[in-house]
Amino acid sequence: MKWKVLFIFSSIIISCAPTRYKPAERYVVRKEYNLAIREYLRLLDPHIRDGKRYIYYDREAITGIGIVYWQMKRYETAARILRTVVEKDPQYGKAQFYLGLSYEGMERNDEAIKVYKQYIYIPVNDPYKNVLFGRLNWLVQNQISREIQLALQNEQALRIEDYPEKSVGVLYFLSLSDDPQWEPLKKGIAEMIITDLAKVKELKVVERLRLNYIMEELNLSQTGLMDEEQIPRMGKLMGARNIIKGSYMVMPSLRMTLDAGIYESDNVFLPTTTSFEGNLVRLFQMEKELVLRILDYMNIVMTPQLREQILIIPTENMTAFMAYCRGLDEMDRGNFQKSQEYFREALRIDPNFKEAADKLASPRVWAATQSSSLVRVDREISQYMKTVPRGRPTAYYVTPDLVSTWNRLQMMGIRQDAGFIPGYESRKSFHDADLNSVLLPAILPAPPTPNK
Repeated sequence: MKWKVLFIFSSIIISCAPTRYKPAERYVVRKEYNLAIREYLRLLDPHIRDGKRYIYYDREAITGIGIVYWQMKRYETAARILRTVVEKDPQYGKAQFYLGLSYEGMERNDEAIKVYKQYIYIPVNDPYKNVLFGRLNWLVQNQISREIQLALQNEQALRIEDYPEKSVGVLYFLSLSDDPQWEPLKKGIAEMIITDLAKVKELKVVERLRLNYIMEELNLSQTGLMDEEQIPRMGKLMGARNIIKGSYMVMPSLRMTLDAGIYESDNVFLPTTTSFEGNLVRLFQMEKELVLRILDYMNIVMTPQLREQILIIPTENMTAFMAYCRGLDEMDRGNFQKSQEYFREALRIDPNFKEAADKLASPRVWAATQSSSLVRVDREISQYMKTVPRGRPTAYYVTPDLVSTWNRLQMMGIRQDAGFIPGYESRKSFHDADLNSVLLPAILPAPPTPNK
């Protein structure tokens, strides 16, 4: 009978879960931040056990507190709080997004970019996945644009030896095919190579967007880009000591050749070259073989797990891949709507084409994330999220001691006038309370499911 009562009680919590955070969220809207934090803390049930302070883990409530600190422009505290969620729930997009915004608020854009790049690991049903992708695109484009302008202004002072030894940039491959329909492959092949090389932590891989900006600033054509005399300059501007460039040819019989060279930016006359030939459908296998040779050239020791990750083929459908390549080209041209049509087409042809799915974003989300105003980004995304149905919350079972705690909280409420935080023998003013010691003690896991 005892556990039956507990199960009914836990069911009530489950059914009310989406509304548990409403009081705190209303305080946030009214900018009553102290009351919002207090309400979130109530949900965490801070208490003392064996002389130590604990809270129950509730990622939504802890993230909510982090967001409150972000809105108060206490970015360092916000980042510290949000990291506790990201470390425990790396696939929770909301915490990742506001952690990135916190780093942006501190002007630590490199760290923000690292956070936003985690979008590829966020589940497709998490609406923040597209938000992270959109913000990443905007931040990277703006940062690269500034860096390229600065590099061009100080080009004479750039030294290739100042860059990491294991840094690498990939140029677009040159199409030698007579048929122009194969032209989009130049970006798709480069993108696949960059994606695979980026899986190696020892490498510093230059973003594809950086190449776009350099070509635009220098008014370089694809043919000019392939000129070996340009490689030292490209290496300096891209920030890479090693450059990968190559070409491909698709014949009317759909036979294909793929040639590539690995160039050291300061010694372009002794490249390491490699060639592959086969049917067009073997393009993906040829790209994998090329990546393995690049890693061998750069003396990268691969674990079996890393090798397995690199050998994953994103799609085996050439039609889907061609649509994806065209989507990349349209995105580079700034044609967002057209790029989305191609990515959706690629996903329609191959529903398992994850790279295409990762680049899908709604026009509203895309527009909301393309701004230098963090306040505006937060406001627009918050409004958008109100239109997105919340997923069903995780079942929240409770133990007898937590039931009594919950009942105690319900009966006594939060004594806001006294600045009282449940579980503490303290009547200090809320403003004087050390919230970090409250929020960041040892965090308890969610209460276990009771034995039946």
